Amino acid sequence: MARVFSLFSFIIILSFIFCKDVISQNQLKYPEQLKQLHQNVWANILETPVDEEEVAVLMSFLTAKGSWEDIDYTSQQRGAWEPRSHISRLLKMATAYQTEGSRLFQNKELSQKIHSGLNFWFKNDFICPNWWYPEIGVPIVLAPLMILMEVELSAAQKQMGIQILDRAEIGMTGQNKVWLSGNVLMRALLLKDTKTIKKAAESIKEELVVSTGEGVQPDWSYHQHGPQLQFGNYGLSYINDMIKWISVLRKTSFQFDENKIEILRNYLLNGQQWVTWKNQMDISACGRQLFIDSPEQKAASLSSCFSKMESLDPANAEKYQKANDYKMLSGNKHFWRSDFQVQRTPGSYFSVKMCSERVIGAESCNSENLQGYYMGDGATFLYQNGEEYRNIFPFLDWKKIPGVTAHQDKDTLPVLTARGYRLESNFVGGVSDGRDGIAAMDYKRNGLTAKKSWFMFDDLVVCLGAGITSSMDLPVTTGVNQVYYNGEIESATKPGSDEIYKWILHEKSGYYFPEGSNVKLTAKTEKGSWNWVASRYPPKTTYAKIFRLWLEHGVNPQNETYQYLLVPNATVAKMKTLDADFPFKVHNKKNLQEVVSKDEKIAGIVFHEAGKSELMGGIEVDEPCLVMLKKQVDEIRLFVAEPTQLLNEITLTLNGKFLGENTVQENGRTKIKIDLPKNEEAGKTMNLILKIR
Repeated sequence: MARVFSLFSFIIILSFIFCKDVISQNQLKYPEQLKQLHQNVWANILETPVDEEEVAVLMSFLTAKGSWEDIDYTSQQRGAWEPRSHISRLLKMATAYQTEGSRLFQNKELSQKIHSGLNFWFKNDFICPNWWYPEIGVPIVLAPLMILMEVELSAAQKQMGIQILDRAEIGMTGQNKVWLSGNVLMRALLLKDTKTIKKAAESIKEELVVSTGEGVQPDWSYHQHGPQLQFGNYGLSYINDMIKWISVLRKTSFQFDENKIEILRNYLLNGQQWVTWKNQMDISACGRQLFIDSPEQKAASLSSCFSKMESLDPANAEKYQKANDYKMLSGNKHFWRSDFQVQRTPGSYFSVKMCSERVIGAESCNSENLQGYYMGDGATFLYQNGEEYRNIFPFLDWKKIPGVTAHQDKDTLPVLTARGYRLESNFVGGVSDGRDGIAAMDYKRNGLTAKKSWFMFDDLVVCLGAGITSSMDLPVTTGVNQVYYNGEIESATKPGSDEIYKWILHEKSGYYFPEGSNVKLTAKTEKGSWNWVASRYPPKTTYAKIFRLWLEHGVNPQNETYQYLLVPNATVAKMKTLDADFPFKVHNKKNLQEVVSKDEKIAGIVFHEAGKSELMGGIEVDEPCLVMLKKQVDEIRLFVAEPTQLLNEITLTLNGKFLGENTVQENGRTKIKIDLPKNEEAGKTMNLILKIR
């Protein structure tokens, strides 16, 4: 084997020596049509800052055979495949080699090291069992490496490199299609194949669209692997790639139409901007990639995208600057295509992630997100200081995810497949006026049912559950929160009982229980392992102090309920005021869940079935729906959404006389026929203004 390798290396070195001068003079003479593209690609690759010290270390540890001893080249890991780092390191070295001003610019020893590393890879041609690496992951790094070193590549090196790049073919959907098409384009550039470059560029541009398939959705969320929210995984790679290809193809015959930038702008500002808070991406937006520092890295990547868009879309530079300041965005956003809702104020961030018959809740793939069985079942996360959940994944009780109602047993959680899962329900959705919102879910999974809703009014979140019923002989709980345990815990209990909490305060987060529910609290050191979350990590035990809060509904509950308030930026005084003067009237039944401010200026109703609320003397609907009302001096603003996304119209009847579109007065009442959004906008909020007569 050693003799074969030596002979191979000798042939490569001879080929490099004899062909170098010819290649430098002839092979890099690009056709006129490709000169600008080549310059743009070159500039894009060299955009990445050079860490000269890191490159120097890489050079020093490269072995004589062109490998690094700290890389496990035998790895068959499907995710975070270690051998790929070999090519990534060579690309860093080549970037330093071709960056003018770098002390390693055109350094002969560095060139020799790069070629040695390339020859080692070509000789072994390592293949990961996960298709993504041979077709996408390796070519996406190897192609720019070959372009940077093209002037020095021997004919044999180029041939072997092209054979590896040939594994990428245009196909698939969404971001996978963008990756594959980009790899084909880069290979075609090396071959000066104008026809294929055009085909690959068109394939990339085809994906910068709004559709109901995989990719950017009409509500500005992002789907991949079916109808599944993928903001921080595929959806973030999509932004980075589209920014890259718009830049690379500009001023060439392959460039994007400028109106395509509007789609990217809307996706960034009306979609992605909503899911980061204080340099952390919402856990629910990260998809299956719950890795060490992952939410922070994803937020940093998104921030970089906003900065790049300032020059790519200069007319909207101020909007991108504001997008990089979390304090500049407040309000409520419901993503009706993804069963996901976000509430933001200047001091807090809250989200609820649901799923349904339409929308996939979560997935596990490549031994990632091994504990994510309940991550789409109404998972809620409340951020204030941004540190609440940083790297908390090894220490979570994954059966008590905040917001989730679930069975409790001693079995390990089933590992999801790459196809994920859906609920046995289609009554899942939300209503929003851009400032406040309501999310609701008719929960049905594994013999457990519950009517769950979240009313997000300003910075308070009222969380309701009704009809909690199990057909299994197991305890059932609802998670309230799990965060790092920091500082003092203050609380008040129901008069006459030391065990029934009225409210709890920890780290400026308040939890109020109007009915004195069966609340359980622990605040202690918990053990965990990153290996439980993703198999790429070693099975090493670690520890952290965790604050854990949940509600217990008993074994095999029948028609149980819960009610609690999440109170951001809470103080003892604020919690005492809530207890003394609760600001809402609440009804929490299987058929109807309702939260109304004491002055009745804002109200939210979840009609789980056709029926009537006593609010304002009577509000009646002929179909299940969500209704939010805001009462002003001379008008009522009415917001309606239909969660099943199956109906064409709803008739809503109010007590009293009102004027508005499609209204009819009859016997002192007003009937309103509401034509519901259809097709890609089904589930979207309808906004009506009723004038008070």
